[in-house]
Amino acid sequence: MPLWKKPTERRGRAPRWWLLAPLLAMSLQACAPGASSLKLSGAHIDQHAGVHVLVLECDWKPSSEMLDALDHGIPLTLQLELSRERHGLFGWQAQQREQHRLELRYFPLSRNYQLRDLDRATVRSFGVRAAALAALSRIELPIAAPALRAVAPDRPRLRIALDRAALAGAVRLPALVDAAWRQAAVERTWPGIPAA
Repeated sequence: MPLWKKPTERRGRAPRWWLLAPLLAMSLQACAPGASSLKLSGAHIDQHAGVHVLVLECDWKPSSEMLDALDHGIPLTLQLELSRERHGLFGWQAQQREQHRLELRYFPLSRNYQLRDLDRATVRSFGVRAAALAALSRIELPIAAPALRAVAPDRPRLRIALDRAALAGAVRLPALVDAAWRQAAVERTWPGIPAA
């Protein structure tokens, strides 16, 4: 057999490059710059005038797509879940939970940003977006159940995530597939207060 002879082509099996196109598109989206980031530098439960308060210090930088949606009147909601955990036979398990929802919204007609605690119906207004985001750097939320202030050996646990289910219908589907809408949940635990 001569060395220059072409190999026999397989019939009926055309290359399927079109199968790789969606995978390539998804990998390019995952590498897209400007992803949202949420950092939680501190979380603890304090007591002010007899009321237990969850004090948070966080830095949230929404992606440019999130900010664009916000500036077009679509609210962004952060869901916070505080729980008291106890270590048992199957690891740490939640004994009690409480949820809070913080909504950041822009009203184009009044050119006003609002940060609302949806569970307590409190509102703070801001003239510029940067001030509204800066207000999230220190958050104080009253706790309904004082038992969430865990006593050792129990511990409190906090989880913060972007509530994509609360997004407007037009944005909900793109938020499922677009990497710019992926916001990793942030979790933090800290030791319970020593028993008296």
